[in-house]
Amino acid sequence: VVEPHQYLSRRREPREPASAAAGAAAAAAAAMGLSDLFIDAKDLPEGGYGFCQLLFLLAAYGYILFQASNLISDGSELLLLVPSLAGLVGSCVLPVLGAVPDGAIVLFSGMGPDAQEQLSVGVGALAGSTIMLLTVPWFLSVYAGSVDIEDGECVYRKPKVSGMKAVFWDMGVQPTADVRYGAQIMMLTSLSYLLIQVPAGYLHGPEEEIAKGEKKWALAAMLVCIIAFVSYLVYQYIAAQKADEDSSLNLKVDAVVVERIQKGEISLLGALNSVIHLAAPETASEATPLKDETPLEKRLKAILKPFFHKYDTDHNASLERSELGVVMSDLGMHVSADDLNKRFERYDIDSDGSVSFHEFVQGTADMLREEDVQTFIKANSRGEGEAANGVATAEEDEEEEEMPEEFVSLPPDVQQRRILMRAFYMMGLGTGLVLVFSDPMVDVLSELGNRINVTPFYVSFVLAPLASNASELLASYNYALKKTSKSITISLTALEGAGSMNNTFCLGIFMVLIYTQGLAWEFTAETIAILFAQFAVGLIALAPVQRVWHAAVVLAIYPVSLILVSALEAIGFD
Repeated sequence: VVEPHQYLSRRREPREPASAAAGAAAAAAAAMGLSDLFIDAKDLPEGGYGFCQLLFLLAAYGYILFQASNLISDGSELLLLVPSLAGLVGSCVLPVLGAVPDGAIVLFSGMGPDAQEQLSVGVGALAGSTIMLLTVPWFLSVYAGSVDIEDGECVYRKPKVSGMKAVFWDMGVQPTADVRYGAQIMMLTSLSYLLIQVPAGYLHGPEEEIAKGEKKWALAAMLVCIIAFVSYLVYQYIAAQKADEDSSLNLKVDAVVVERIQKGEISLLGALNSVIHLAAPETASEATPLKDETPLEKRLKAILKPFFHKYDTDHNASLERSELGVVMSDLGMHVSADDLNKRFERYDIDSDGSVSFHEFVQGTADMLREEDVQTFIKANSRGEGEAANGVATAEEDEEEEEMPEEFVSLPPDVQQRRILMRAFYMMGLGTGLVLVFSDPMVDVLSELGNRINVTPFYVSFVLAPLASNASELLASYNYALKKTSKSITISLTALEGAGSMNNTFCLGIFMVLIYTQGLAWEFTAETIAILFAQFAVGLIALAPVQRVWHAAVVLAIYPVSLILVSALEAIGFD
């Protein structure tokens, strides 16, 4: 609304030439940022109606960021299907991309005219992400993956104990030493907070003076974070290169292969093409027990096990002719009824009329190592409409979600290229959405805190991780459900890795903002809570066996951290 005196004063101003006006308009249009495309949360009306609008924006932006995080996660996992990139992706790319959503929220919280005020949103997102990932999914993973404990060792079989008390005291998990190493790295990298917190503890006065005094410390902390970040990635990469077939990384790669085959995104041949010719082929007549397994056979044992058990419908630890045909089709290796009969005879090494798991692995390895692997591709491209076993019903065909024929019929190298294209598309789209919607999300979280008279830190602490880290929570839980030492190691090391990335990557972004934007670090209470949570979880993680009650203690750290921040602020800490 323009008041009359403002209107008159504008009328008295000299009129700009048309060219100058056009230039000013062009400059204004060029200066318009992405934030101008979104509703300013501060402009929403007061009262219940405006509050409902604010909640709607929160839900909309949160959902978009959640989907963007899933796109980044799924796209980066697709790269694990490319053998030449699997080591680099698993050790470096996955941890970095997992920290992108939190890093974007941190970045945008320290930019703009209200940067100092909104910086608490970034701190809340960083603290909430770190503490939530180290507590809630940790408890869920240990609980889901727990087995009986006998004589201090986990026994990986069907649990015998019953009753809540027995579950808490007599069940647990036994991860590999990787979890203990991850805990030590996490606690070590968390010490980076002290470089900025030490001066923040004794500097007092106006924010401008505090920011000026902290600037050189922020520069030192930034350099330490960069060095720690690079060192962590190098360590992870070297560890991945030295890893054996039973390492956590290879187990995760195999789990991704199984999942993507089940979703129809790649065939078994496409996923394992690079290791098919690493060993000389054996014929069925020359097959021997798997005492000298080739790399291909070792991979197949891990990948084929869930398919074997899924189609062993009569649970006799073997596959009949009809079951073999269906499982081969599910693996993207469709064969005709005549071909199936020949294949079954080759699979059935001991000629007992059924195929054991050992025979299944050996036969599939021989099948994949044949010189004319295009036989299977041609069988698919001909559009073999009938079921491979010749007896499967139409109802069974409808129940099983088969791989798209136009994709299965592609040569393995083309499948790999399609995987790369799809992975980069998903990661690019997800990263773009994160960068676009993180800024308005920060504004909404800050305004929500102001309207409910709660410090934005607490709002961001609780709500931001739900959008940016929910996919990691679900992934760690799903891995733990496999109830093996390796699977629980994948779950827990991923959570520790997320903590280490927040200590280096996200904190480094904070230090860049403080150094370049002239902001003040006034978060003593929050820093103490972050360090408390990481050291508490880290010390518990050093135990070789994690009992369920240990996980319950870890879960309690989440609310205790919030209470700790509130208590420290109440007694005068920043």
